Amino acid sequence: MAELDPQDEVRVVGQYYDAKTAKLVRKYGPGPRIHYHVGYYPNSETPARADDTAETIRHSIRLHQEGLLRYAAKIWGAEHRLSGKVLDVGCGLGGGSLFWAQEYGADVTAVTNAPEHAPVVEGFARECGLDGKVKALVCDANRLTVDDGPYDAAVAIESSGYFNRPQWFERLSHVIRPGGSVCIEEVFLTRPHGADVWAEYFYCKPATVQDYAAAARAAGFELVDEVDATAETQPFWDESAAWTQAVLDNDTSLSAVERRQMRISLLANQAQGAEWRAGGLQLGFLRFEKK
Repeated sequence: MAELDPQDEVRVVGQYYDAKTAKLVRKYGPGPRIHYHVGYYPNSETPARADDTAETIRHSIRLHQEGLLRYAAKIWGAEHRLSGKVLDVGCGLGGGSLFWAQEYGADVTAVTNAPEHAPVVEGFARECGLDGKVKALVCDANRLTVDDGPYDAAVAIESSGYFNRPQWFERLSHVIRPGGSVCIEEVFLTRPHGADVWAEYFYCKPATVQDYAAAARAAGFELVDEVDATAETQPFWDESAAWTQAVLDNDTSLSAVERRQMRISLLANQAQGAEWRAGGLQLGFLRFEKK
């Protein structure tokens, strides 16, 4: 991604996700809990087959995306760390925000820089009977200010790669209570080519776990938990590519432009899977505590 002014970067990313709304709903919907992140596949679970229907594959993807959040909840101790006031930073269409509110009773502020996503998140919250439990906030995570803090925790599910990490942690230091947590599920850099594959498709800037730890430490946070789930998430890319191929093979209503975009997506999914298997990217869960 070409170097841009920081505010231009925020705007470009917001526009990118605004433009993807309908595509996200089609692939990961219908909702209300729509997730835009990888899935978690324990050794005992088999992903959908490449020759399954698009609907069967989509159902499996959604199941394993929810599985990733349940795994995150287990390793982060969600019953006592993510059951109070929670910031869901980079909330997408709000699937995680609804998850923390429904499953753990959290009061969630869902932070997004994609203006079109905010009413979608709040609409899904109303659909789930979560008025007052989930509210959307449109802002730049690097300039985060909230009036109803302090918060018990902040969660970022495959969103922190878009942030200026030192600036983000510095802002969090003002809104997270002492002893509170910053919980991050992210794709981390292990070699330059892996970073290129991830960044060029998703418009983000991956970093190493050490980069995160240094930025957090400078803002008064300590890395207390780190879990590697690269192997357990790799099948997501096989399923994602299989869904795209199934749609290309069977949906005759696609326009030429849509077909071209889906072919690009297919190639990107295959490249991500190759980097996962080769060790070029690491999927990890980090938890930081405010001192």
